[in-house]
Amino acid sequence: MRPVALPFLLGLLVGCANTPLRVPLNDFDVDFAAIQIGKITFVKQGFNRPPVGLSRVELEGSLTYKTGVSFIFYATDSEPCNTQSNGVYLCDPGPSFEQIGSADFQPGPTQPLLLSGTKLTSGINSGQLWIGVKLNSGLVTTGTLKFRNMVAKVAL
Repeated sequence: MRPVALPFLLGLLVGCANTPLRVPLNDFDVDFAAIQIGKITFVKQGFNRPPVGLSRVELEGSLTYKTGVSFIFYATDSEPCNTQSNGVYLCDPGPSFEQIGSADFQPGPTQPLLLSGTKLTSGINSGQLWIGVKLNSGLVTTGTLKFRNMVAKVAL
């Protein structure tokens, strides 16, 4: 029985080596009381840094806000700027910020979100990740953009 189990276990280990790792991020909100037109609002992410360096990351989750607006998302792996209040950074667009995705709330208030980019990957690897939101179109006066069930799916 031992010779039969060994190939099975080796096959299982090889299969696991190709399985992507998952790094869950803490749920977070962006309150639009601090949003300014033309600025990017960054929030530092909370997560457990992966034990190995990763080559590529895609961040998946769900996003909720009211209908009629669209947003652009950014990432950086270093403190985005000096303008901080209550853990939120309000920054001018700059070359150190990478655009990692967008969301359009025309069809409904909740939608799936998929973000990817090199700054996202380096931020997960270093344990230092800020995700930024910029209003693309529509009118935002109040409310909260809710990021839920965010998981970085990574490939070694």
